[in-house]
Amino acid sequence: MSSSSLPKEGNRGQMKMEGIEGDATVGGAGRYILNPTRINSEDIIFCVDVDAESLVEMKTAGVTRLDSIKQAILLFVNSKLSINPDHRF
Repeated sequence: MSSSSLPKEGNRGQMKMEGIEGDATVGGAGRYILNPTRINSEDIIFCVDVDAESLVEMKTAGVTRLDSIKQAILLFVNSKLSINPDHRF
């Protein structure tokens, strides 16, 4: 075991995550540092090309293509807002 992976003097029992970001030693025993970052807010624009064909009912689901697209957008919006409520759509 190398001296860099041992606890620092005075901090016995408390290992500190040290190393170069993305650095790994032979055997994959290297330490990795991931600095905390603030999640940036996003401005998201949806562009949906609507045609008369989008109002035709799909055979297997019994809903129109447009309804299916609306459902997918709602799921996406709810997922993004759960990550960061400051996203704008």
